[in-house]
Amino acid sequence: MKYFLVLGEVIKPEKVDEKLMKEHKEYTKQLMDKGEVLFSSLKEDMSGSVTVVKGKEKDSVYDFYGKEPFYREGVVKYNISEIDIHYFNDKNWFEM
Repeated sequence: MKYFLVLGEVIKPEKVDEKLMKEHKEYTKQLMDKGEVLFSSLKEDMSGSVTVVKGKEKDSVYDFYGKEPFYREGVVKYNISEIDIHYFNDKNWFEM
């Protein structure tokens, strides 16, 4: 299993409406339901997000976020980096 830091930068907040927010929540819930998200957070100033996810390969994470509704509509751009975990507390989430 590989681990990824996903940084989202909000670039067009004016495009977010109720419909798009609902689509975003339903879409990203897929990763949560599969247990592939350690955490997802919105920056306090609402300018972006920080998420840590796991996946079998980098391409699958890029593919998932490439179809994410906020990305598709130009609201958010994502920077995805593979990370190497050295220390952690939750042994049930990480598979080493």
